[in-house]
Amino acid sequence: MDNQVVKNKKISLIVLLCWMAYTSAYLGRYSYSSNINFIMSFYDVNHSQAGLVSTFFFFAYGLGQILNGVFCRCYNKKYIIPFALIVSSVVNFLIFAGIGFQYIKYLWLINGIVQSILWPSLISVISENLKTEELTKSVLIMSTTVPIGTFLVYGSSALFSLFNNFKLSFLLGSIAMPIVAVVWFVLYEKSTLQRKTVTTQKQNEKISVKGAKEQTIYFVILLLALFAVINNLVKDGLTTWVPSILKENFNLGDGLSILLTLVLPILGLFGTAFATKLSGKIKSFIALCGVLYSLTAIFLLTTIYCLSISNWLIALISFGLISMFMHGVNNVITSMMPLYFRDKVNSGMIAGVLNGFCYVGSTISSYGLGAVADNFDWSAVFYLLLGLCIVPVVISLLGEIFQKVKRK
Repeated sequence: MDNQVVKNKKISLIVLLCWMAYTSAYLGRYSYSSNINFIMSFYDVNHSQAGLVSTFFFFAYGLGQILNGVFCRCYNKKYIIPFALIVSSVVNFLIFAGIGFQYIKYLWLINGIVQSILWPSLISVISENLKTEELTKSVLIMSTTVPIGTFLVYGSSALFSLFNNFKLSFLLGSIAMPIVAVVWFVLYEKSTLQRKTVTTQKQNEKISVKGAKEQTIYFVILLLALFAVINNLVKDGLTTWVPSILKENFNLGDGLSILLTLVLPILGLFGTAFATKLSGKIKSFIALCGVLYSLTAIFLLTTIYCLSISNWLIALISFGLISMFMHGVNNVITSMMPLYFRDKVNSGMIAGVLNGFCYVGSTISSYGLGAVADNFDWSAVFYLLLGLCIVPVVISLLGEIFQKVKRK
């Protein structure tokens, strides 16, 4: 009994360490986008110029996710995670210290490179240390890192706006990440002593992967990669540009716009639980994403209508529900699928590859959606997002029809 208690504590500790590492990373990842209105005013730049900085980040992050997904099993996790967090903190501190805007995109490129190490490495750590029956809980816990991290960074940005100093957001990230890096370095080995036991068990057990056959897995990965691009294009597009939309379309102040944007990560937190609950009833990951994308399309239409009648309250609710469903899709693609298929493919590699494709969408969202808004208006942006969300819906419907015909 005592031995089991010790094991349970170690399991809890390793999940907690992974959660802390990735949540703190968001303070150094979205410190720029959460203050984009202030940055455009402070440096006197337009949407596309400001969005280019995030594009540099997302490009490096997306490509890095794929490369680190392939090589993460070779990393010494005790050292590589603190390294990534500390370099990201230095980048944030340099922006806080007042480096010129022309250099920020290159610093954010470096930030993208080092932060891309984190997700595949952390998923690899969880996959190596947890048993099958422990996966569902760990997936749910890790899926909260994105909405909670986003909430913290946007909430702190709204708070710092009261002091008219957006650069404090960069200071916060530069302080928080080294603290977590030290905690990880000190406690990592104490939390992973059971690794060999779990690895041996993984080699012997067969995990239920929702009825998928071996030859269909890579086709599922291919479709989820496409869904991933669309997912982050919508999710990060909202996260980056909702403060600007609220300010420009509804004449809300900068601080209030950032504060109201907190609706996105709050409802995003429920999205991860919603997707986990749905996965118990919808056995196909493709069909599950299709349902979530169809719900997203409905509220994109609602948003377009709200922009035409200038109703910011209903528009904000729609933004929040879209964020909720998109966080659900992100959970399916980057957490559920890699961990539930871990007996057939390397979880860290698949998590890195799929998260890399997510950030292809993020790369497009920052500069691309900003450019569309500059040349047309925000309604055109949401029509574009609506058309993109219809693609996974159609694919999932065709997949279900094909499966029914095949069964008959």
